[in-house]
Amino acid sequence: MQDIGLKMIQNIQLNKIEQELLKERLKIEWTYRSNAIEGNTISLGDTAFIIEHGLTVKGKSIVEHTEVLGHARAIDLIYEMLSKDIITQEDIFLLHKAVQSNIVIDIECPIGAYKVVQNARYVNIDGKLVHKYYPHQNDTAYLMNLWFKEFCDISKKLSFDDAIHSYTAMHLSFTAIHPFFDGNGRLARLISNLPLLKNGFLPLIINNENRQEYIALLANYNLKAKELNSRSKHIIEKNDEYYKLYDFFKSEYKNSQKLLDEISKDLTSL
Repeated sequence: MQDIGLKMIQNIQLNKIEQELLKERLKIEWTYRSNAIEGNTISLGDTAFIIEHGLTVKGKSIVEHTEVLGHARAIDLIYEMLSKDIITQEDIFLLHKAVQSNIVIDIECPIGAYKVVQNARYVNIDGKLVHKYYPHQNDTAYLMNLWFKEFCDISKKLSFDDAIHSYTAMHLSFTAIHPFFDGNGRLARLISNLPLLKNGFLPLIINNENRQEYIALLANYNLKAKELNSRSKHIIEKNDEYYKLYDFFKSEYKNSQKLLDEISKDLTSL
């Protein structure tokens, strides 16, 4: 099993039991905060209860419960991928199946396959909401092939700063392509952590309390970057908005470091 975070611990070496404790705590926090960014209302404590006991929480929907269990399963898949040197399309499709909570099958909302209908979002431009499309579904396979060529190799040895740059580029390009009808944000926050985990660092967990800043930064990047289509030669632009997101993501890493410090303190007090 892959060790995580050992590079970031000073004077403390965690044994296997302690590492499993850390991984479980990270899984709960990661699942809760990523789902909360997407609007899931299940609390941190109830997220832990659902993951640990597999039981339901009164007053919460089946969809929200499924999102918790699905995201926790997706984290397990991410750790399984650490034994590999490359990311494949099959890996991405498996992750998508894990995070989806659809009960009713809809041919326009395929699970474990790329989108078949163009998706869009509203963005704030000069105080007005403007309807903006993501890349056309006919361009998805082409753009994702560019993405795989750029990021499939996760065997590279990276410094912490380089791993954060890789996280930023993977995250931004994936959400810009928006290859699935739903679940793109969750997948971006999962798959982009592979360079960090592969190099022995903790996963980057975005605090849902910073959701507004996070979404605004992503939107600003997408507005400033060139539109992606089947004529695109590159899928990432290192413009000013890219570096603002890099700084944001680097700052958010402290959330995982804080968890590690708390666990380390508890262990030393025993």
